[in-house]
Amino acid sequence: MKSAWRLIVAVVVLAVVIGVLYWPRKPAAVAAAKPLVAVNAASVERIAITQPDQPEVVLTKSGSDWKLDQPYAFAADSATVASLLNSLGDITGAEDVGSGSNAATFGLDKPSSVALGLADGKTQTFEFGSDTPTGGNSYLRLGDSGAVKMVPSDVKQNAVKTAFSLQDKTLVHFPSGQLTALDIANAGKKAHFDKGKDGWPKDQQSNIQSLLDALQDGQMTAMPDPAGKAATADGLDHPSSSVTLTWNGGSAKLDLGAKKGAAEYYARNSSSPAIFTLSDYLQTDVANLAAPAKPPLTVTSKK
Repeated sequence: MKSAWRLIVAVVVLAVVIGVLYWPRKPAAVAAAKPLVAVNAASVERIAITQPDQPEVVLTKSGSDWKLDQPYAFAADSATVASLLNSLGDITGAEDVGSGSNAATFGLDKPSSVALGLADGKTQTFEFGSDTPTGGNSYLRLGDSGAVKMVPSDVKQNAVKTAFSLQDKTLVHFPSGQLTALDIANAGKKAHFDKGKDGWPKDQQSNIQSLLDALQDGQMTAMPDPAGKAATADGLDHPSSSVTLTWNGGSAKLDLGAKKGAAEYYARNSSSPAIFTLSDYLQTDVANLAAPAKPPLTVTSKK
């Protein structure tokens, strides 16, 4: 009887031990990695980016938007600027790799730098050197002295930007849902379309929507002439094609000039003299609308 009782006690104890070992437990909270430096994006009012043998890029905040001041004046893409600032404020896992006494070893004798001008007059400066020999990381120094850090290469890629990568690359700005009319000119042919209560004319509805989608989603491929000095050479004194968008209270125009290479055109919109390039598929959409719609094919039966 005693042995049976001892067996029962042993089984109960074993069950308790197993329960303690395997009972589901709430995982311990993992503390978020502390960033190398805190960047308060809301307090940043100026960004200056320098790279060896490249013109300085300067952006300033205007209200809640950003604009390029150098190397040319143009609207900036606020989402891209926000991504830049987030990248600098989210540097984690940085490792000390040496002092700045031998800057050339880390490519910091001629660094690429990003300087953030803050509302309180202070400046946060990030100096990026070369990439590590094994790849995947870059050298970074805060300010122009102090310890050299090793950080993921994408921090440098996201922060050290060209003017074109930071500018607004929208082909033409317009309120897509509020358009009332569309005018097309191409190779001497012109077409006008009104948007009525039932929408665009049905015989060209598909072509019109294709063009509007291309205008809405397309982006500039390069900005070769921010000042627009080469309008004649680029065929924009006498555009080969144009699109005029009209809505209640406003209008906008996009001109296409000469072809550049095999798959691009020079272009300019009515908001700026800047000449940019865009993909040639837009010209196809314009040409489809300039040509009269083909009547539906009818088949007659022979008796």
